[in-house]
Amino acid sequence: MFVFKKEQQAFDFGGVTIGGQPGQNPTVLIGGLFFQTQPVVKNAKEGTFDEQMAKEWIDTANMMVDKTGHPLIIQAFGRTPEAMERHLTWLADNFEGPFMFESTNADARKRAIQFCEQSGLAGRAIYNSINLSMKEEEKTLLRSSPIRMAVVLGWSPRATGLADRMETIKAMISEAKSIGMEKIVVDPATMPVGAGYGLEYRTMLAIKSELGLPTCLGPHNAPSAWKFIKQPGLDDEATQISAVVASTIAAQLFATDCIMYGSMARSKQVFTAVSLIANAMAAAVAEAQQAIGVSTPIFEPKSFE
Repeated sequence: MFVFKKEQQAFDFGGVTIGGQPGQNPTVLIGGLFFQTQPVVKNAKEGTFDEQMAKEWIDTANMMVDKTGHPLIIQAFGRTPEAMERHLTWLADNFEGPFMFESTNADARKRAIQFCEQSGLAGRAIYNSINLSMKEEEKTLLRSSPIRMAVVLGWSPRATGLADRMETIKAMISEAKSIGMEKIVVDPATMPVGAGYGLEYRTMLAIKSELGLPTCLGPHNAPSAWKFIKQPGLDDEATQISAVVASTIAAQLFATDCIMYGSMARSKQVFTAVSLIANAMAAAVAEAQQAIGVSTPIFEPKSFE
């Protein structure tokens, strides 16, 4: 179990604490909602969806929060500005916690920034993400908004090694501060299997050791693009979920403070697995602290039995 010499920062993201020494705070789980491939989506462009199914997913995730003590953040996707506004409007009425918003469409992201300001949701909104491809217009809009929480994505096509990845991360952190972000979580980016998957775990330890900042990963991206489990006979739901759970647990063990686990349809499986490992982390951290003569608070999983 890791205990870092560097002082570890932790921030309050809309009522959810992210950061600290491994085991100090519960691993935060980030569930995805309204992504195009999810059965909940009816029309991605218009932003229509099965509200009953979406509510059931949120209810299940909230139940797992209560049972395990691991907090939930919802990551909302919007393909278009119209869809983004519709999704965030509904989410604000059906979920009380903090949320991220994400889109491959810059206009949708900009609409989300404006909507969060106009609707008084800025205190719950986490911008995802500040990265190398951001245009000045979006930076200006974000800078003038009351949103002060963001994910910093430390990815560059040229950053194929740890040193380059850390250089990119530091540059993006500086960019985030210039935009006015006061609370950040650093995502070193998960690459597909065979194209760099694994470097993010090594980078995670470097971020915690050198910078002491809260960390984030979307490890489900690796199995989602893995050709191995797209073969006939391996493309069933149970096999897919097992790979997502495995990647999530790997991130948890490598000191990741919050983890994007993909579709909220997987909440029950992911929360259960993370809670199991949280029990192991609590015991290991307690022993490690005793061995090296330090004392910091330790999260005690509700699932300890």
